[in-house]
Amino acid sequence: MSDGRATRGRLGGLGALFFLGTLGAIAFYVQQQEVPHERDEVRKTATMLPEVVEEPAAPTLPWQDRLDLSSATLVPFGPTPAPGAAAPVEGEGEEGSGAVGSAVDPAQARLVQDIADGHRILLTLDPVLQDSMLTIFRNREVPYAAAVVLDLRDNSVLALAGHSSMDPAVDPLEVVTAAWAPAASTFKIVTTAALLDSQTATPSTRVCFHGGLHGIEDEDLRDSPGLDTQCETLSDAVAHSYNLVIAKLALKNLPQDTLLSTAKALRFESEIPFEIPVERSPAHIPADPIERAKVAAGFWNVDLSPMHGAVLASIFARGGVYQPPHVIAQVIGPDGSDLSPALPKPERVLARDVAAAVGEMMLGTTTEGTARKSFRDAQGNDYIPGVPVAAKTGSLTGKRAPALNYNWFIGYAPADNPEIAFAVLLANEPKWRIKAHYAGRRLVQIYLERRTEIARQRDARLETGALVLPERDPSGALLTSSTTPQGKPGEPAPSEAPTPTPPADPTPLPPVPGALPPPPSGS
Repeated sequence: MSDGRATRGRLGGLGALFFLGTLGAIAFYVQQQEVPHERDEVRKTATMLPEVVEEPAAPTLPWQDRLDLSSATLVPFGPTPAPGAAAPVEGEGEEGSGAVGSAVDPAQARLVQDIADGHRILLTLDPVLQDSMLTIFRNREVPYAAAVVLDLRDNSVLALAGHSSMDPAVDPLEVVTAAWAPAASTFKIVTTAALLDSQTATPSTRVCFHGGLHGIEDEDLRDSPGLDTQCETLSDAVAHSYNLVIAKLALKNLPQDTLLSTAKALRFESEIPFEIPVERSPAHIPADPIERAKVAAGFWNVDLSPMHGAVLASIFARGGVYQPPHVIAQVIGPDGSDLSPALPKPERVLARDVAAAVGEMMLGTTTEGTARKSFRDAQGNDYIPGVPVAAKTGSLTGKRAPALNYNWFIGYAPADNPEIAFAVLLANEPKWRIKAHYAGRRLVQIYLERRTEIARQRDARLETGALVLPERDPSGALLTSSTTPQGKPGEPAPSEAPTPTPPADPTPLPPVPGALPPPPSGS
């Protein structure tokens, strides 16, 4: 997406020079000015300009622009009914999930969209993970909520869950793809990356300050040796979301162009290619140093979409490498031909050591920082033993009615060997029932329960009249992907070897902790 102001500026400049060159009605002193040769061409008359030949537009693929997640249905592995055949009776599936009744087991099925002309689209979404997040949002009565989960092998989308109970007319996909909420303290990891990349700070850099750790007054940002008796490191500031530490470091070390450059590298102010349009996340970095310091700490001027939040987390999880997400796993034509689009290409946007250092600081969020209570009980025991989670929280309350609290949790897991990146955004009323880091913890637990099956189902392929899940031999090589032979009507199917049972997880998850405490009486 181009910058409209920059485009208008270029066209305006060229238009003025063209006008002066073709009409010849210009002042003498302008005629005598020296113009660089490379720019002088625009002063020629229109008759001297080469004829513009328009390039033919690329043909639209038959299935392109027809992706509709709300019309996707659960298709079990094995032979599938032809499009238009009687479908199983629908149950109480979540909005947009395409879930059906008990006739189809979501754990052994995938979401497929059938187009009337015979094209079929296999989605990357995991039906269990998708519906589980929607169930959490519904049961906890969250007004607006979104969850995005990316498989870090190629940034395929495992969950794209949007929820709106406050305004049912809102499209659930819009809740996921629109930059409708302030980035809040999630922007601290962008500021931290800029500090490390510019070599103006390290994780152990200490900042001394006075005043509150979370609110920021202008006078608090100015050094005062007699008052600055509290000191914290940059690493502590990320884990505990200390606004003053981040703001003072940004004030001293990050000019406007430096912070904006890092934000753009991390895809703010940029288009994120996806099969469904994703709204650009704006980042207005002020020229005023004091205001810029506040923005660097997460106060306003920067918005973020849940999709971008997951992509942002994936960049740190993948060691500074960005790859656009995708939700289409495969497309086949009416004749069975494979029309699947190529995977989006990865691109390095951040130094590996910078990404790793920020990730290490994000780990403190769940072990000792702002999300600790959702990941460790009162005795210090992990709710997810042996699986560290790197994350960042963010919270900011709107200035206008209904004054919702925008609550973020973005990150990746396992932190020491990342498999998924995620973003959870809740918009809570003053009386809330869960925060984003609780929903994020449940998301990670559900993924871990499904991880073996999710990995196995990555091999799923559509074939004519079937959704096939081929097996792998002990070496990992794929066995035949052909459909299971079927006997004639009334005859038993040919015998086949039993499907090997995957080994049990050596570290089973603990039971989910008991019911949450009742909602608070006030904000």
